[in-house]
Amino acid sequence: MSKCKSIVILTILGILIAFMGFACFASNVPVGIRNYKGVFGVIGKGIDLNGGYYAVLEPENADVSEEDLTAAIDTLRKRLDDKGYTEATITREDKNLRVEIPEVDNAEEVLNIIGDQGELTFRAYDNTILVTGKNNIKNAKAGYDENGSPIVLLEFTAEGQKAFAIATEKVAAYEDNKLSIYLGDSVVSAPTVEQKIDSPNAEISGIGSIEEAQTIASVIKSGALEIKFDVGATQKMSASLGENVLNNAMIATGIGLVVVIAILIAFYGGFGIAASVALMIYVILYTCVLAIFPWVQLTFPGIAGIVLSIGMAVDANVIIFDRIKEEYENGKTVTSAIKSGYKRAVITVLDSNVTTVLAAIVLWILCSGSIKGFAITLFLGVLVSMFTAVVVTRWLTKVVRPLAKNEEKFLGLKRRDA
Repeated sequence: MSKCKSIVILTILGILIAFMGFACFASNVPVGIRNYKGVFGVIGKGIDLNGGYYAVLEPENADVSEEDLTAAIDTLRKRLDDKGYTEATITREDKNLRVEIPEVDNAEEVLNIIGDQGELTFRAYDNTILVTGKNNIKNAKAGYDENGSPIVLLEFTAEGQKAFAIATEKVAAYEDNKLSIYLGDSVVSAPTVEQKIDSPNAEISGIGSIEEAQTIASVIKSGALEIKFDVGATQKMSASLGENVLNNAMIATGIGLVVVIAILIAFYGGFGIAASVALMIYVILYTCVLAIFPWVQLTFPGIAGIVLSIGMAVDANVIIFDRIKEEYENGKTVTSAIKSGYKRAVITVLDSNVTTVLAAIVLWILCSGSIKGFAITLFLGVLVSMFTAVVVTRWLTKVVRPLAKNEEKFLGLKRRDA
C-alpha cells in the first residue's frame, strides 16, 4: 500500500468517524421542528439515570399466600423483561408489590407494560371456554400480517393443537361461528371459523398497535397472574443519582479515552495510532449495538460494564502489539512479525474474552435489575471489542505502515541486541 493511499484512507476514516461520532453523541441539536438527540439518546436509561414511575399493586384478597405472591413476582418479572425493561424492579411491601419502571411518565403506561391480569381463553358464542392458554401455548410473539397489520403469532403445544382443532370444529358447526379470543375479561379478537383448523400455529388479529401486540404476547407467554391486584399509590420518580450524573459519566469516559489514546500512541507509535482509530470505531459500533438491542437499559452499573469492555478492547491491542514486538526482537521481518504476532496473540485474546463472555452470560441468566444491565453491556461490549481488536486493528496496521520512511522506528520495533 502506498503512502498516498494510506493518507486518503485515514482521511476518509477521520471524516466518517467525526460524522458518526456526531450522530451518536450529539444531543438537543435543532433539526427542523425537532431536536436531534443522537443514537446514544435512543438507548433506554434506568431509574438511577433518567427516573421513571412506580405503582403499588395491592391484592384484592388480603389472605394471599407466599407462594402466590412469589409466582406473581416471577410472572411480572417475565413480562417486564419481555418488554425490554430489564432494569425495572419489583419489591415486596408486606402483601403489596411495588413496581418501579424507568422512563415511564404515568400510571396508565405502567399498567399497559405490566399487562392484563387474566388468562388467554378461546370461547364460543355462549361464552363457553373451549381452550385456555395454560399448558396449551408453547410460544407467542408479536408481528405483522401480509397487509402490515399487527398480530400475535401463537404456537401450540401438541395438546394445544388437538384442543384448538376440536374447538374450531365445534365453532364451525354453530350458527354463530365466531371464536372469541379473551385476555382476562376483555375480547381481543373474534374471528369467524368456517372449518376445523388443525395447525400448530394460529394468529390473533384486530390489534390496534404493535405495542399492544407485544404486551399481549408477553402476557400470554408469562401466564396469568394468580392474584387479582388493585392499583394503590402511584408517583413519578426522578433520577436517583441526580440529573447530571449521565453527562458527568460521559465526560469522564471521554477524558479517559483521550488519556488512553495518548498513552497508546506514546508507547506503541504507529501501532498506537492504528489502535486509537480502532478504539474510536469500537465506541461508535458499540453505541449503535446498544441502541439496536431493545432489552438494553443503561444504569450506572451498566456504564461500568461499558468502561470495562473498553478496557478489554485496549488490553487486547496491548497483548497483540507486545507479541509483535517479541517476534521482531527474535529476528523476524516486520511483515513476518506482524503476521506471527497476531496469529499467536489472538488465541490469548480469545481465551480471556470468552471467559468474560461466559461470566456475563451467567449473570444475564441468573440475575435481574442492575446486575443484569451490567452483564448485558459487558457481553455486547466484549463481542464488539473482539471484532475490532482482531479484524479492524489488523487492517488499520496495514494502513498506517507506509506513513513513515523508517518503519521500525515508527512502529516502535527494536532488535534484541539493540
